Amino acid sequence: MDIRDAEAVLAAFARTPGDVAGARRVAREFADLDAGERSALLWSEDPGARLVAVVLLVQAMRAHPDPELTEEYLAAAKAERFDDPVLVDIAAEELVGAPLVGGSTGPLFALAKSDVATVRRVAVVATLAFVKQGDAEVPLAIAGRLVRERSETVQSALGWVLRETGKRASEPALVAFLERQGRFLSPAARATATEHLPAAERDRRRG
Repeated sequence: MDIRDAEAVLAAFARTPGDVAGARRVAREFADLDAGERSALLWSEDPGARLVAVVLLVQAMRAHPDPELTEEYLAAAKAERFDDPVLVDIAAEELVGAPLVGGSTGPLFALAKSDVATVRRVAVVATLAFVKQGDAEVPLAIAGRLVRERSETVQSALGWVLRETGKRASEPALVAFLERQGRFLSPAARATATEHLPAAERDRRRG
């Protein structure tokens, strides 16, 4: 009999390189995994288990959007289960940001106030869902709340999301943001944020 439980998922993942691509292959194979077994993976002490669980949550959200999937993901983030930023970067946009597009953005600002740095990173990365709709206002508003943050967990996400905001939504809005608050970004975040700006503007901002 084909056993489809958390242990079988981990055995399958052990046969991969152990990266995100491997987790996605395993998640496709176990797309029908019971929610209880998925939860066991999410709350496991095994980093690979958590990675596969997060990919399974994203996969489930794509198939059948459900606010309970967002809640399950955020519960783990708030409990500090995500010690690897990858668990935020591959999922926050779809599990947290996308469901809020066209509705209230209050939940994002609530996340930005969290005491947990990883949850604040979730708030930043989730705004990519707005960026991809051409909306620069939401990501820049969240960035404005967190730009003075010294945590590299948050600063690295700010650089990435600001870059994408300028590239996909509004370069003038990004330039205006940098004019007001760019000095508060870490040097690495500022370098990332300005990657797609014209050379003269980029050099001025990095100086």
